[in-house]
Amino acid sequence: MDTLWLGYQGLDLPFDEIIAVLRYQPALDGQIARTYGRVPPGVRSVVVTIAGAYLPARLPVEVLRWRWAGWRRHGP
Repeated sequence: MDTLWLGYQGLDLPFDEIIAVLRYQPALDGQIARTYGRVPPGVRSVVVTIAGAYLPARLPVEVLRWRWAGWRRHGP
């Protein structure tokens, strides 16, 4: 199973658990903190999982969406 690295040490996620990739906005800080425990520095995007988790990502939203779309095109 392929995983997507979110730009922070030890933080990666299987592609098949992703339901959305959002551009980071401070309004998402509460959701990120509930899931991850804190909002780390340098957050540029947020990945939402099938379980409803909001995970921070240091990578730009366009890069994450491009990688996720490539995985969906080629299948698991």
